This record gives sequence, structure tokens and C-alpha cells, in this order.
Amino acid sequence: MRRTSKMKFSLRTLLFAAVAGLSVGFTSCSDDDFNDTIFNTDPSQDYLDKTQYTFPLDTFIKKEFLEPYNVRFTYKFDDKGSDKNKNLTPASYDKCVDLAVLTKFMWYDVYKKLAGEEFLKKYSPRVINLTGSKNYNPASGTETLGDASSGVKINLYNVNNLDVNDIATLNEYSFKTMHHEFAHILDQTILRPTAFNTISSSGYDASGWSDAADSLKAGAGFITPYASSAVTEDWAESLANYVTMDSLKWEEKLASASYEWEEIDCESRSAYNKLLSPDCDLDTIGYFKQTKSGANNKVYRRKCLRNGDGTVALGENGKPQWVHDTGVDGKSVILRKIDLVRTYLKENFNIDLDELRKTVQELTYVTDENGKFVVDQYNRMVNRLTSVQPSGKTLIDELRDEVNKYKALQSE
Repeated sequence: MRRTSKMKFSLRTLLFAAVAGLSVGFTSCSDDDFNDTIFNTDPSQDYLDKTQYTFPLDTFIKKEFLEPYNVRFTYKFDDKGSDKNKNLTPASYDKCVDLAVLTKFMWYDVYKKLAGEEFLKKYSPRVINLTGSKNYNPASGTETLGDASSGVKINLYNVNNLDVNDIATLNEYSFKTMHHEFAHILDQTILRPTAFNTISSSGYDASGWSDAADSLKAGAGFITPYASSAVTEDWAESLANYVTMDSLKWEEKLASASYEWEEIDCESRSAYNKLLSPDCDLDTIGYFKQTKSGANNKVYRRKCLRNGDGTVALGENGKPQWVHDTGVDGKSVILRKIDLVRTYLKENFNIDLDELRKTVQELTYVTDENGKFVVDQYNRMVNRLTSVQPSGKTLIDELRDEVNKYKALQSE
């Protein structure tokens, strides 16, 4: 299974999804015995070369992933395990250092704290593989951000563009993908509740999700457009987005989901701009979305009563009269799905979903002395990774030190 986004030609923000033709089901690995390692972890047979410049990272990986969890964290490019139909390139060493320490900090340490080491030994993927370049899918106009193979191997792409200063993109490309793919692994082990499968059963579209706007799908009860591609992806997206999406964006998403949205044709951006005025309401005017070709452009807007000329028909209170033709309350549907995820994690793994979310959020964003999240002048939550810690270093530099400390063991 894969998580993908639209390519940069889209004016919308990144969305995650699986390429429709490749959204095959996992082969369950629940019967496999992963108690005995498939890798050499015998300290007496140290296979690491102290003369190699990669020795610090290799040692960190051995001690933090391989020995405790039987996880092979690979970053040295091997085309035998890659898609030979794609033009993929290796990941740089420094970027791999960042992603390795962040994977431990934002994923493994979190689940270890909430569920215990044995949980990770049992359910963790066996291989996490990093690729430097983006993984484009030209035919569908999407970009694969990550994928998983039968619950055993997770691939993460675009590592060379990792930027710890851009927490929003880092969250979308890396952290959300980790939790999404892990949600699939858990679902393969203990199947999600059947009640989840029926909530939006008539709304899944394996091929049309990549052309849909976030707001349109939110109003139909999907946390992302990709969630509408299949029930398995709806499940994984629900968990991953609830855990990683900051509270401000989460509330914006739910507010958008409280309305029904519609799409209308729009000739061009210049034609759209003529609809705008300084005091206009974009929710009723709509949001312009241009296609790759420049043809069949769309405007997405909240559905409301309109006059014959298309203008908004205001009610007695002078406000738009919102319409819900489908009878679907997108916000309630999304929250119902989250509630099923919450119950599933608690009953099957004794994991508190809200505590999981709280822990991840507090590791990602700065909080004040009262535990409240700090926002900047643009009302955005503040990146904790680049914040200065009591040591005088930034958090990301402290995490990097967990790798760099092994330089002292290197041979000249």
C-alpha cells in the first residue's frame, strides 16, 4: 500500500493517498514468527567498519533499531529492492541521519512509551528503507510519499528534500506516512471493526480521488481525498491524520467538513478573479483549482441557496442559507471514524489514541510553561525541532548528537 500526493502542478496543499492501481491488500504477516531475528545482531560478530564515514549512523541504527526491535533501517541504495521502472536516486548521508533520529524520536519512542517495547518487537516492520528522490507516477499525476510491502518493509521517499525547518512538509512527507503505514500493519494483524467499513461504503472511488478537492471530500466525511479511495486507506488516513495534524488544522478540517461543497466549471483564473472583491466571502464565491492542462478548471464552494443569476440568496438574518442535499454531516462522520479507531487501539493494543496524539503533538510543536501550544504571528504552531533547549542547542541538534557521539569510536 502506498501514500501519495498530487504533484507540484496542483495548487492545493499536499494530500496523501495510494495510487489506485497499486492499492492492493497486504498479505497478512500475523502468522509469521518474528521472534527470532533474520539479521545478525551478535555483538561478538560486529560487522560495522569503523573506517567508513557512515560508521556513526550505522552504529546508531544497530543499537536503536536492529538490536532492540529486529528492524533493519537501510539507506545505502540497493536497486535490487527498488522499482526499476522508476528513476530513483540514493539518499544523502546527512538527511538519513536526520530521518533516522526523527523516526526513533517521533515513532518508535512514542509507541515504546505508550505500548511497550514488546509491542514494537511484535508489530514493527522488519525493514525501513530510505530513498533520496521523489517517486513520481506520471500516469496518475501523483507522487508516492511512502509505501509498505506486506507489512514487512516500509519505503520512505524524497529524503533528500527533508528540511527540519519546514515542519508542515516534514509532517506530511515523513511523520504522517510513518503512522499511516503502521496503521496498515496493525490492521493486517487485527482487522479493523466491520462497523467502519459501512460508514462511507457508497463514497469510495478508487480512481477519482486524485482530482477531488480536500473540502469536497471533507464534506462527504473523508479526512483527505485519498481516504476516499478505499476503506483500508480511509482507516489508515483517519488514524494518521488525527495523530499528526496539529490542533489548529484539525479544527479547520472539521469546520470545512461541517458543510456540503460543490464544484462548478471555471474557464480561467482571470475569469475567477472577476468574481472577487475585497469583502467577498470565499466560501460562497469558491476556491479556484487549475488543472495541469489549463482546461476543465474548477471552483469549489459551499453549497447554499442562490438566486437565478448565481448570487447568494441571503436569509432573513442576512447570512447565506447553507444546503445539505446529501444529508451527510461530514464532521460527524469523520469523528465517528476516529471514535472507532480509538476503541480499536484501546481494546486490541491498550493504546490510548488521544494520548498518542498528545504525545506526538508535544514532540512536534512548542508548548509554554502551562502546556499550551505556542503560535507565531501567522497563527501557526511553532516547530519544536528548531527550538533552543536548556542545553543551548536546538532539539534537532540534540537528536543528531545521538548519532555523532559514535564518531569517537571511528578509526582513522
